Amino acid sequence: MLNLETQNRVSEEVIHASQNRSLLSKIDIEKLISLAEQTPRKRIRFCSHQSSKEIQHEMFIVHPYMAYVRPHKHLKKPESMFVLYGEVDYVMFDEFGNVTQSIQMGTYDSGKPFYHTIRTEVFHSLLIHSDWLVFLEVTQGPFDKENTVFAEWAPMEEDLQAVKTFVNKINK
Repeated sequence: MLNLETQNRVSEEVIHASQNRSLLSKIDIEKLISLAEQTPRKRIRFCSHQSSKEIQHEMFIVHPYMAYVRPHKHLKKPESMFVLYGEVDYVMFDEFGNVTQSIQMGTYDSGKPFYHTIRTEVFHSLLIHSDWLVFLEVTQGPFDKENTVFAEWAPMEEDLQAVKTFVNKINK
């Protein structure tokens, strides 16, 4: 099992592995949810990679109900998502902000799609419907902020009223 106390805390919401091996159990996921509850945005991620410079990034990500994930796309890198806990809509947009597809996802036991991969530069976001969403995200490293493009037509996280209006529009 993972001893989260001995891992490298990179920021309030990001923990990197301190060893070149990670083993997680259900108890560890529960610990991550508990840690997320203590952060201002109620989010946390455990990265099984030790450095953002590594080639392979595997992140166990925890988000609360209705957390706003600003639509974004990744330049020249694939991204895969495996739902471990909760329910979410994976929403894709065209370049103008029109929803092109919304995939209802859940755990393997839910009968809904539990895995999604995207290998093209498509704007996407998440609409979380459960108290907590826990998912494994796998992508190519190294991490470079310049490789993530946020949609200009989507509100910034700080603009709460605009976010509420935007999310309501997507939910229709």
